[in-house]
Amino acid sequence: MKLTQKQCVLISLLYADIFDYPLTEQELITWLVFQKSEHKLFLSFWLQRYKKFVFLFGRKAIVGKRQERKQWAGEKWELAKKASRFFRYIPTIELIGVTGGLAMENAKKEDDIDIFFIVSPGTIWVSRLLAVLATEILGMRRRPKAQNVNNAICLNMFMTSDAVSLPIGERDFYTAHEVLQMRPVWERDGVYQKFLQENGWVKNFLPTAWGKKCQMANAKWPIKGHQKKSFSIYHLAFIIFEPFARMIQLWYMSGRTNEVVSDTLLRFHPKDARGWVKVALAKRLARYNLPLDNIFYAR
Repeated sequence: MKLTQKQCVLISLLYADIFDYPLTEQELITWLVFQKSEHKLFLSFWLQRYKKFVFLFGRKAIVGKRQERKQWAGEKWELAKKASRFFRYIPTIELIGVTGGLAMENAKKEDDIDIFFIVSPGTIWVSRLLAVLATEILGMRRRPKAQNVNNAICLNMFMTSDAVSLPIGERDFYTAHEVLQMRPVWERDGVYQKFLQENGWVKNFLPTAWGKKCQMANAKWPIKGHQKKSFSIYHLAFIIFEPFARMIQLWYMSGRTNEVVSDTLLRFHPKDARGWVKVALAKRLARYNLPLDNIFYAR
């Protein structure tokens, strides 16, 4: 199905609307789906403007929500950076990134802080164990089944640097957004550039956002603390300890159902957002007779 620019603009705003997130016109250009555009977009009568934002007709209230959430995001970013200063001392960690609503400065007051890691091959379990211990020491760990998670650190995803390409079955519109929304706080040896290149499929969904992220990564900005990666005796010790770290954590996690577990990928989402986001987008698309399958899934 070939989409017009008008339809691409509409889809981009419909997706943002799911999260009560109005876009500036420049953000709309950046997050435009399926097409590249560096120029003024075609904005139709079903859109409204207020202050600097563009949004669907009748949704003016979400402007206030975005401004309020940006204020909450400031405090959460400071906590994320504080935790990252501890995580970077774990020698097997190669990238620390912020995901979820906070990555877009769209965090609710009660939200936790989602952290994403890329770690050295063969050390995914020991890296996670050390990161968990760090959050315990800081008193910032989000515990399973916790009710109050405000400002808690959720260690929700780990990947090894030799397998940073997302599984083929997850290469959809939702995941493309999550890949490009992730904001690196710190990295070693250009692993963020590798992450973007290995997930180049996202440009089929969000070509302009992918291009801008690649430019940022190549310029090493705004990633701070860039360091060269070096193998040490500590890595060898961690690799030796890896089976024990895996056994301990699998025993602790027994009975849970929302984990994705392998030797190269660990994902811990208390509530997997993909399902409800897909349903919410389908309802919005149906109002304009746009089919979900041709938009949400692999292109």
